[in-house]
Amino acid sequence: MPATKVAAQDALGRVQAALGDKAVEPQVNFGQVDIACAPEHLVEVASILRDDPGLSCRFFTFLSAVDRSEFGDEGQGLEVLVHLYSPDHVLHVNIHVPVNPAAPVCPTLTGVFWGASWHERETREMFGIHFSGHPNLTNLYLPEDFEGHPLLKSFKLPSRLIKEWPGAKDPDEAAAGGR
Repeated sequence: MPATKVAAQDALGRVQAALGDKAVEPQVNFGQVDIACAPEHLVEVASILRDDPGLSCRFFTFLSAVDRSEFGDEGQGLEVLVHLYSPDHVLHVNIHVPVNPAAPVCPTLTGVFWGASWHERETREMFGIHFSGHPNLTNLYLPEDFEGHPLLKSFKLPSRLIKEWPGAKDPDEAAAGGR
């Protein structure tokens, strides 16, 4: 077995030993450890991954969400995705947290990784997932009165307005709408 496969399998074993039954469906995927966990265990799982000396995943890389539902079907497939990294052990861990699409709520990780604050705000704005306990869930990009969550597959895009191109220099080009 190649050394990288051995290292990944060893890392998977260490993650499983540290998390026990809180790590659901643990596997190695492209050299990274992938686990799923219930939302109510997320803070504990992230804390263990950060604090366990055999793992030391103290580097928070990102948090976002994935809408795995079929287009227009809001009944399934929404999950929060968290990536942690251990520079000490060269270990990547991806945490998949399925959330209920009818009432998408996930606990905040800001108490474990302050860097999660911005990511959770963006994820709430774009996917509609509420991060309970977050100190400041305000919009980053969209106006406060914006309706909907643009990265959900069920979000209907408004039709584009065709405007004349203001950079047209040729009179014929301007008359044709700048095309």
